[in-house]
Amino acid sequence: MFKLFQKKIAVNLITGSLGSGKTTLLRQLIAKKTPEENWTILVNEFGAIGIDGSIFESEQTGNNQLQIEQIPGGCICCTAQNELKESIQHIIKNNKVDRLFIEPTGLGEPDTLVDLLQSQLFQEQFHIQSIFAVIDSATMTIGEIQQYTILQNLFTMADVIVLNKSDIAEPSNLSELQNYAESLFPEKMSIVTTNHGDISIELLNKPSANKPVRHNLIKQQSEHAIQKCSPTQKSVELNSNIELPGLVTRQIQSQISTRSIGWVFEASIIFDWAAVQTLFKSFNALNPKSKPMRVKGVFRVGKPWMLFQWVSDHPSREYIAYRSDSRIELLLPENSLFNIEKFEVLLKNCIKSD
Repeated sequence: MFKLFQKKIAVNLITGSLGSGKTTLLRQLIAKKTPEENWTILVNEFGAIGIDGSIFESEQTGNNQLQIEQIPGGCICCTAQNELKESIQHIIKNNKVDRLFIEPTGLGEPDTLVDLLQSQLFQEQFHIQSIFAVIDSATMTIGEIQQYTILQNLFTMADVIVLNKSDIAEPSNLSELQNYAESLFPEKMSIVTTNHGDISIELLNKPSANKPVRHNLIKQQSEHAIQKCSPTQKSVELNSNIELPGLVTRQIQSQISTRSIGWVFEASIIFDWAAVQTLFKSFNALNPKSKPMRVKGVFRVGKPWMLFQWVSDHPSREYIAYRSDSRIELLLPENSLFNIEKFEVLLKNCIKSD
């Protein structure tokens, strides 16, 4: 009896540190995809509530063949590996997929994901193609790379290194990052200097240089990856004395020396977009010990919704097709002096009264 031939699903990993522009890069690629190809994006967010999944949902249209899966609140490279396996199995079973993108949290390490995809469990279903490392060339330095093995891992595992935000980077720092990337072995397929995550879609289709790991080492490496991360704290309700109209939940969790705080509001709540913009700009004026690492928010501002982002002292806003609710999430260093109560008062002042 002839065995039915099944084409392997192409997989691309989109890795990078927090705030480097992974989501923006994926949105650029979605805009360039052909309608005929079925894409699934598996988003792993560090935060308790998740914003990126909402952003990608807004890119879905009736004919662009795009599916979104989310794993919030844990790192799929370590503590959320079981959730990752279940999500991948669900994708294989329930979706017709030509290409799968996996975007791990900015605190994850991609080597464990490669080992999982090349394991006996999945090696017959997937063909790993280009692995991307998106780097914030405006803030990342050679000193940081030399200090943190997690950053070294991003560079060494990548086939394509994307030096993003080059328009606001110091030329000397950009040059140092490029020289470092060029010195790595094996040689990288491509080193791209760009803004707003804008890369050629042709970079997706190259086979990854990462070779399969012997199967009997995968369990050992997976256990090692879990040990490298701090134990995950489940998201818990944040207690507050501030009453916020239409609040569905406020969640907080800590992991890997980073704290995530998120708020979700009913879709009926309308925010003043100018007040929200002022709020996001206000992060620039905070003391360095009080500044967030990153802030993202999706707000209903009347009939439309808007996406607001703040990273590296750069606030931005744009219209978005998401319509389910309003939500905002902050990532803070674990020892941050950020005043949550004061922030909630400012957030409340952004809500339009009836």
